[in-house]
Amino acid sequence: MAETFSSDLRADQRREVETFRRQREQLSGDPYRPAYHFSPPGGIVHDPNGACYWNGRYHLFYQFRPPDLPEDVPWVEAMHWGHAVSEDLVHWQDLPIALSPDTGAEKSCYSGQALVEDDRVVFMYHGPGSGNCIATADDPLLVDVEKSADNPVISEAGGDDPFTVFDPEIWRSSDGSYYSLSGTHSGEQFVDSEPAVYLFRSDDLTNWEYVGPFFEDGSHTDPGEDAAVPNFLEIDGRHVLLCFSHRRGAHYFVGDYDRSAHRFEPERHGRLTHGPTTHDGYIGDPNPGNLHAPSVLDGPEDRQIAFFNLNAGAMLDGWGEVVSLPRELGLSDDGTLTVAPVDELERLRCDHRSAGEQTIPSNDELLFDDDAGRALEISATIDPKDAGRVGLTVLRSPEREEVTEVTYYPHVDCLGIDATRSSTRSDATVRPAEEGPLRLEDDEPLELRVFVDRSIVEVFANGRRSLAARAYPGRSDSTGLSFFARGGEARLRSLDVWEMASIW
Repeated sequence: MAETFSSDLRADQRREVETFRRQREQLSGDPYRPAYHFSPPGGIVHDPNGACYWNGRYHLFYQFRPPDLPEDVPWVEAMHWGHAVSEDLVHWQDLPIALSPDTGAEKSCYSGQALVEDDRVVFMYHGPGSGNCIATADDPLLVDVEKSADNPVISEAGGDDPFTVFDPEIWRSSDGSYYSLSGTHSGEQFVDSEPAVYLFRSDDLTNWEYVGPFFEDGSHTDPGEDAAVPNFLEIDGRHVLLCFSHRRGAHYFVGDYDRSAHRFEPERHGRLTHGPTTHDGYIGDPNPGNLHAPSVLDGPEDRQIAFFNLNAGAMLDGWGEVVSLPRELGLSDDGTLTVAPVDELERLRCDHRSAGEQTIPSNDELLFDDDAGRALEISATIDPKDAGRVGLTVLRSPEREEVTEVTYYPHVDCLGIDATRSSTRSDATVRPAEEGPLRLEDDEPLELRVFVDRSIVEVFANGRRSLAARAYPGRSDSTGLSFFARGGEARLRSLDVWEMASIW
């Protein structure tokens, strides 16, 4: 990036990007550093923010604790907005830090989203100790971001209004008015809270009026949840509120939006993270949670592309956390949110191997390769037949001292990813297996796409279910790939495996 766009950057910006390049080079030998997922140039990447498509390029902003920040700076004062750009959604290149708490009224620059207008991009973000803030940029690379002199435009104080200000969403209606959501909770968080989202309106981005609660959720979620970092989308004529529960991870609501009453009426709720609840002290810790805060960009041809952060499961030297693969969103006929890896990822495929149709013996293992690798895409079609449990293993050592399993349970319509035996390291946090519902129709095979990237495993099944986990094999020989069946034999109908090239 420093070479490609050097003429579009100031001298100080070029120096900053060159520093990021050197930091990436220094970290490149880390065996857990992903090859084709976005990771920070040192320091910690947290929530993706402000993802947008501008001037023919994809931009990803993200909560960023820079690596040169002193360790004694608390999290509430540490957050910047990092910035990367891509021309293909796959290969990312660093740009200078976009937002810093060194300027402005806020203590830190927390999460928010972006609105692309004809002549500029508007960013709205939360500034702890201040409120929700506005910044704008109109240059080709969005590197000259200017904060509004009127920040915070929505104060944390709130006066007598019954709302809480937190990570905001922003959009513009057909009548020219701006709308913003503040996604939080009502009640005591992690105890008896429910997701709460508050709606605001403005004509000029500076003066905002409180409209009221955007929706009420009294039955879809568990006690203690919230609706942080909301993204409000329209897909195929339906409306989707995609957000994050600090207790249960990424989740969503599908329903109807009454534009005259400014109310969202959810009819369906779903989760993109499954399994145990997360704990409330996770920030900066090796949290065992998986798929977290979303940021969605409106791409060309009406594509909705979502990014999430995948929290770390181990304390790593010099960097932490990663961003998920970009996922294209859609809706199934029954209103379920679908997520699929973007087609552009196929550009990274190389060294293709395949296997023909064969039986997976009952209560046994079918070994494809003891040294398949640690940066892979796997496409497998399996007929479960009579098996009670069927699946594949990745990052497998020869004697299974370390192994990560992807499992389907046909009789209970459940897909799982189990990383409890993925590492023999004593400092790798163990998270219980993650399991989500997946019902196969009559004679429908299990269709898996599994992405393995050194310390990351992302699974997509039948276009309807996705799971993610972090894995930290301690053995150099944990590179195998195999298939298994329990309680009956299964049939491997097809298998394609590609090594995946690095994006750096």
